[in-house]
Amino acid sequence: MKTATFLLLALCLCAFQATDATRDKALESLANAERNFAAASGKKGLHQAFVEYLAEDGIVFAPAPTNGKKLHAAAPESKAILTWYPAFADISASLDWGYTTGPYTFKANPGDEEPAGAGFYLSVWKKQPDGQWKVAIDMGNSFSTELIKEEVYQPAAATQSNLSRGTKAALLTSDEQKVQPYDSDTFIYRYGRYPAKYKDLVIAPAANVIYTNLGHDISSAGDMGYTYGSYTQPTSRGEESGYYLKVWKLLDGQWKLAAHNLVPETK
Repeated sequence: MKTATFLLLALCLCAFQATDATRDKALESLANAERNFAAASGKKGLHQAFVEYLAEDGIVFAPAPTNGKKLHAAAPESKAILTWYPAFADISASLDWGYTTGPYTFKANPGDEEPAGAGFYLSVWKKQPDGQWKVAIDMGNSFSTELIKEEVYQPAAATQSNLSRGTKAALLTSDEQKVQPYDSDTFIYRYGRYPAKYKDLVIAPAANVIYTNLGHDISSAGDMGYTYGSYTQPTSRGEESGYYLKVWKLLDGQWKLAAHNLVPETK
């Protein structure tokens, strides 16, 4: 009896290890897609790289959400150099949906010694029918070049599988709440500031933001999603308006923010 029990435990352990290995391989392929995207920008130019790596319906913010493939295909050739790399990546249990985030720098001309701009990007990726990763939606948030620092890539650790599936209705309800459902590890992006995790913030994000949803998507496993749209927020300088991108993860059966990005329309 004990022998049979040990054999069963061993088989279960092997199954979990195989699952983890499969997930790790898929997550690395996602991170590599981001790295290849960045490399293509250096070799082919940023507009051609975006045309190549954006999904047909992929969205970018310029500043309003728009079809990125069409936008970059119509853009004139540019000498500007945009460089970036993933500092973090996570993947859905379906292994065909995930997101990456990391720092970027911008140079107006290849010969410039110092970057003219810097920031952090947030991109959601989806696997296409042909098996290739393509960007579904992308938003960057800028800060001073004085804040530039090197980041070390840290892939997300596997979390306990959710037996429940997140619903569209619950996601959209959470999206428009003034008090957002933050997790301790939620990435917070705000214009002019280096991004930080919610648990490391000195002051909690404002709870007076009004969100207007313009679109969403949920992974086939129902454990990750994104929402985007416009927002308004009263400030000491008057009302601020802009656009947002949020990435969500199902934790303990509830939609929680994995990343929260607000970009003001006028700076």
